[in-house]
Amino acid sequence: MHALAWWGIALAAIVLAMFDPRFRKWLASMQTAITLLAVLAALSMAGVLIGQNLPLEAYVGKHGPGLGAFIVRSGLSNVFGAWYFLIIVTLLGVSVITCSFVRIARLVRTPSGLRIGKLGSLLTHISIVVVLVGGLVTALTGFRVPAERFLSAGDAIVVPEGGYSLRVDAARTEFNDRGMLSEYVSEVTVIEDGRDLLSQRIEVNHPLVHNGVGVYQFEMLPSATSIESTVLGVFVTTPHGERGPFDVVAAFGEEVEVPNTAYSVKVLEFLAHFTYDIESRTAALASVWHDNPAVLVQLSEDGEVLGEQWVFAAFPAHDDGGLPCRFVLLDYRPDFEHALTRFEFARQPGTPLLFGGFIAMSLGLCLTFWTRRPAGAADGGQKSGRAGRSKT
Repeated sequence: MHALAWWGIALAAIVLAMFDPRFRKWLASMQTAITLLAVLAALSMAGVLIGQNLPLEAYVGKHGPGLGAFIVRSGLSNVFGAWYFLIIVTLLGVSVITCSFVRIARLVRTPSGLRIGKLGSLLTHISIVVVLVGGLVTALTGFRVPAERFLSAGDAIVVPEGGYSLRVDAARTEFNDRGMLSEYVSEVTVIEDGRDLLSQRIEVNHPLVHNGVGVYQFEMLPSATSIESTVLGVFVTTPHGERGPFDVVAAFGEEVEVPNTAYSVKVLEFLAHFTYDIESRTAALASVWHDNPAVLVQLSEDGEVLGEQWVFAAFPAHDDGGLPCRFVLLDYRPDFEHALTRFEFARQPGTPLLFGGFIAMSLGLCLTFWTRRPAGAADGGQKSGRAGRSKT
C-alpha cells in the first residue's frame, strides 16, 4: 500500500481516537511529545547515515544482500516519505495542537488573563505546529529530483510539473584571482507556450523559481568535447630510431610547430571518455565524465597535412595510422568556459509555512523569556515585604 494511503488511514484513526479522554490525555502529555521527537530524531539520523533514494544495488554493495534488501523493503531508503515517519509526524503535530488548546483553555480561565509571557508560550506551541504542517505538506505534495542528463549551451529540458521548458544559453565554472573555484553559473531562458518568457542566471543557492517549481544548480562538469589546451609528447621516427620526446603545448584547434623539426600538430577533437571501434578506427563519446580522455591530433610537414591520429591517455603505446610521429597525451587543461550543467528540480509548497513558523517561534520565545522576571528579584521583593511587615 502507498505511504499516503497508510497516512490517510492513520490520520482517520487518530481523529476517531480523540473522542477517548484517555487517548487525549496521553497525547497531550509532555512525555508523549518528547518520546515522539526522540523517535523522529533516531529515524532522521538513520536516514542520513544510510543515504536516501539510492538504487537497490547501492545498498547491497555497501551493506550486503540481506541488510541491503531489508533497508529497501522497510522504507529506510526513503525514511522521510515512509508511512511510519508520516504517522509519527502526524501524531506529534496532533499532540502539540492538543497541548496548545489545553493551554488556551487554561489561559482563558485564569483571572490574570492573557499575559505577554503566556502569549509567548502559546505562540511558541502554535509555531511548532505550523512548522510540522509545513514539513508534512512538502513531504506529501512536494518533490525534489535531479535531472537525468547534463546539458550544454543550446540544449533544452522540460521542467517536471512546471509547465515550461528550460534552455541553457551558457554554462561555466568561474574562478577567482587565485585560481580557486568561485561559482557554478548557468544562464538559462524559460520557454513557456512556445515563446521565450524570461532569462535568469542560476547559481548555487540562487535557484530559478517559476510556476511553483524551483530549478537548482546541482552539478557541473567541464566540457566533454573541447579543452583549452593540451600537452603532447611527440616522438619523431628517423632511420636511426625515435627522437624525442618533444613537449608541445597546443591550444585546442590551433596549429603548433614541433621544436627542431619540420612538423606541426593541431588538436582537432577531444573526448572526455572515449569508446573506440577497432575495425573502423573511429572514436566516440562514451560518457561526459573525464574518465578516459583522448584527442585527435593532425600532423603536418612544411604546411602539408600528413594525416590524423587518435591519442589516448590510458594507452600511450597505441599507434594508429603509420605516421612518422608518435604522440603521447601528457596533460590537458579542461574547458570550464563551455561546461556541462545538471539541474535539480524541486517543489516545496510547505516552505512559506516553515518560514512563518520559525519567525513565530522566534517571536514567541522572545516574549516568553524577555518578560520573565529573574527569580532572585521576586524572592528579594517577597523578603523585603515580609521584613517590612515584621517591623510594624
